[in-house]
Amino acid sequence: MSPHGSSELAILFWNMHRFLIIGILTSLSLAQTSQNAVPNASGGVAGPEREALVSLYQATDGSHWHRNEKWLGPEGTECHWQGVLCDPSSEGSMVVVSLDLGDNNLVGSVPQTLGQLKHLERLAIYRNHLAGLLPQSLIQRWLSGQLDISAEEPLLTDVSEIDFEYSASALLCARHRILLSADRSASLFTKRCRNATPKDRTTFCEVKRGHIWRGEFSKLTWVLEGSSFYTLEGEYSGNVTDADFQSTRVTRHGKTYEVVNYADAGPLTLWTVQRAIEGVGASVEWEKTSTRSECPRWSKSQK
Repeated sequence: MSPHGSSELAILFWNMHRFLIIGILTSLSLAQTSQNAVPNASGGVAGPEREALVSLYQATDGSHWHRNEKWLGPEGTECHWQGVLCDPSSEGSMVVVSLDLGDNNLVGSVPQTLGQLKHLERLAIYRNHLAGLLPQSLIQRWLSGQLDISAEEPLLTDVSEIDFEYSASALLCARHRILLSADRSASLFTKRCRNATPKDRTTFCEVKRGHIWRGEFSKLTWVLEGSSFYTLEGEYSGNVTDADFQSTRVTRHGKTYEVVNYADAGPLTLWTVQRAIEGVGASVEWEKTSTRSECPRWSKSQK
């Protein structure tokens, strides 16, 4: 090989060596930058999310949960705590996306700080011993469809009962009453005609009992809230004879709010509430049907 060819080959090897060194140094620099940008990549979550989990543990007597493995472990271990599921966020850090603490002997109230779990997609806290409403931020995310919550209705609403009654004064058998409760129980009382003969005017009460689908009662109460039901007048009446009578009674914080609507004289928001109640009533899973002589009526003494 000529001296000129050897010189070119040496230069080529030198350049390859230099580029290799530069590549290695660049990779090390990027790795260090990535590590600095994502301090929780080892499995932990950001400070506010850890605070939310710790406060939940402390507020609900976590030391006596049935399952509390690894809870309150060192920083960086949060995603390994029993019932906690994490995923990487768009920024690369770990965030809590699911809390599965159902039937786990949680006692107390869910703290407001749990609302700091802004990436939470599922919260299961059913069959515990919890009182009070969940944080409003979580309830609003549940109502928007961003968060799935498995919990008893009283954690999602402060309404305990909805009582709706309809009757048409011109008809003998055109009355029904729907009772919906926060324990998800439902009752439907319907006045029926016996019709044993063409002139038979004997009536009886058909009673159906069943249960509402999970979450239906709570969502219905938020429809009432959004329709400003609690600020409506107590009675709306049209100057009409033999019209429909509808009464809506809602028990909230132990107080009963009643709105009477005769001849459909009420505002559109009241009509929306009435149709929403009947819609939920139509979706109830009826489990038992019986009869009685008279349907129970609501009286003001029940307030």
